[in-house]
Amino acid sequence: MNVVNTQIAYILHQRAYRETSSILDVLTKDYGRVSLMARGCRGARSKIAGNLLLFSPLVISWQGKGNLPYLKSVERADLKAPVLKGKSLLSAMYINELLVYFLHKNDRQEAIFEHYHQCLYALEGNKLEITLRQFEVKLLELIGFGLNLHAEADTGEVILADAFYDYHLEHGPVLSREFRANSLPRISGACLLALADESFQSLSENKQYLAELKHLMRFVINHHLGNKKLNSRDLFKPAVQS
Repeated sequence: MNVVNTQIAYILHQRAYRETSSILDVLTKDYGRVSLMARGCRGARSKIAGNLLLFSPLVISWQGKGNLPYLKSVERADLKAPVLKGKSLLSAMYINELLVYFLHKNDRQEAIFEHYHQCLYALEGNKLEITLRQFEVKLLELIGFGLNLHAEADTGEVILADAFYDYHLEHGPVLSREFRANSLPRISGACLLALADESFQSLSENKQYLAELKHLMRFVINHHLGNKKLNSRDLFKPAVQS
């Protein structure tokens, strides 16, 4: 029987199973996204229920074969959990749902784990929108869906700061015509260049860039989700739109 001990992990999602158990989707540093059975965690005498916290760094162990091993132990890591309330909490729910949809199970993704960890603590700040965009852009890059930001897709010419571009899925930015008859996201060259340089600070200070980037990322993410729907968008739409 396979045993994995002392893994740093975050719970991405938890759902009830039978009368007293739960199935956990967890993100681990060494094993990627893993599904685990937490036996009896919803029972009145459960000793682990208080540690099954979203957005809190945990140390877990599990055991078993197949697609659903069982949780052996869980405790809180010796690290202060991020303080997430209101819009920050809803934003964290959104990135959890993205990971559940985009990550294959049992596929080690150490860079994604570190990126997620850093994002949770960044959400404690007051720049939620650019924090979410930065997470989305990097996540797509790490799973092989990175954006083309460095050249005009049709010609290969450099992006011009004072021009505007239509972003074509799985192709890239194409110089926008004066008369547009499509629903593609339109983004300024200056915004594309800032994004390519990872100048998120300057992007966060420009409302136009933020709006363009939000439209672009929504468009690209919806494409890669296919028919899947992000329920978190409906839950927190009145408070913050991801």
